[in-house]
Amino acid sequence: GEHVRMHSVAHAPSARSIVAYGATRVSSRTRRFSRLFSAGSESLRRCASVPSRNARGRIVPQAASKRDDKEVWIQTTNVQVLLTALECGLSTTALFPSQNAGLAGEWRKVGRFSPLALTEDGTVTEEDGDFYRAVGITLKVNGPEDVDAIARMAGVEPLVVVDSSAWRIIPAENLVAKFGATDESRLFSVSETAKDAEAMFEALETGVDGVVLRTDDPAEPRELAAYLKKRGMIGGGGEAPGKLELTPAAVTRVETVGTGDRVCVDCASAFHPGEGLLVGSFATGLFLVHSECLDAEGYVNARPFRVNAGALCSYVVTPGGKTAYLSELRAGDDVTCVNGDGGTRVMTVGRVKVEQRQMVLVEAESAGKRFAALLQNAETVRLVTAPGEEEQVVSVSTLDVGDRVLVHLQEGARHTGLKIVEEEWYEQ
Repeated sequence: GEHVRMHSVAHAPSARSIVAYGATRVSSRTRRFSRLFSAGSESLRRCASVPSRNARGRIVPQAASKRDDKEVWIQTTNVQVLLTALECGLSTTALFPSQNAGLAGEWRKVGRFSPLALTEDGTVTEEDGDFYRAVGITLKVNGPEDVDAIARMAGVEPLVVVDSSAWRIIPAENLVAKFGATDESRLFSVSETAKDAEAMFEALETGVDGVVLRTDDPAEPRELAAYLKKRGMIGGGGEAPGKLELTPAAVTRVETVGTGDRVCVDCASAFHPGEGLLVGSFATGLFLVHSECLDAEGYVNARPFRVNAGALCSYVVTPGGKTAYLSELRAGDDVTCVNGDGGTRVMTVGRVKVEQRQMVLVEAESAGKRFAALLQNAETVRLVTAPGEEEQVVSVSTLDVGDRVLVHLQEGARHTGLKIVEEEWYEQ
């Protein structure tokens, strides 16, 4: 791997403290990256410091880190490694040490990616408009005493990248436990192989927040992408770790109601028979709405990428145990694809189509609780049925009271998609 000069733990500057020096404006975008490295350590300190990149594999604000938001950066001198990472959906972030700063500009043509600079004093910076922004620091670990010192940075530094040839699971677990107890800091580790990165993501089950994959071998990012897809950490892959529990519910009401804004969720990957999205009017119970991968009695061609998910106000399950309103979904967001056994995988939304359509109210009961969904009145809209039913799916056009369908039960109320505790609340 590449060798860069990094801070010893004892003398590491605080990324937060860099704010005190103000911000450095740059006059030419084409010269920013190289000038950043040649400016000298003193001027490099004059950077804005709060991590602010948001969403989908980007650096997140301090106090907003989520343990289920895993991130991969690429550090390489081989453009094929970056190209592979982009093609397989592993990463769109590349880290360039000072001696390789020129590669950031040379490689722009291979695809859209976000370059980060690793300065000679170990500061990780990014471009932010006309300024450089410090987003974290890189620290080298040589022994147990360094691990203890880094652990004390949890809640102090917004992002710490740890690099050590002696890095092992036990110290990784110690740091994961420490950083996992705060939302003020994120912990990254440098890995030189996909296997090493997998171990970091599995340390103490929750794993590190991110990995810097430092390699010149294009096979490594492809292997890591396959692992993360299988774990459901990036889109387009196999089963996510664990399954969602699905429960049979008896249909108690099927009634045509007025028109409303119906949402079709079109994904970048194809659904398989038996798969769909968990959707409903109540957060406590969501129906498994099947995709349109099946032909509609010869009248409408199959659309294997689509789930006709229902009314704009409905909830839909998203990765990390969260929910979103259908009205919030946008191209590029992730949703959780679920099959009849509860197996899950992450799907990337390619388009959200909203149209006025007549709706059907479906109500069902399970474990003494009642749930509802507003779905389009169309033969192509199907619910996945419970085991023992004659067919695996049933269209809302033929759905009857007494039919048994699959629902996913959730405890607690929801606020901004997250589970919260409320003493008194109900849905009807």
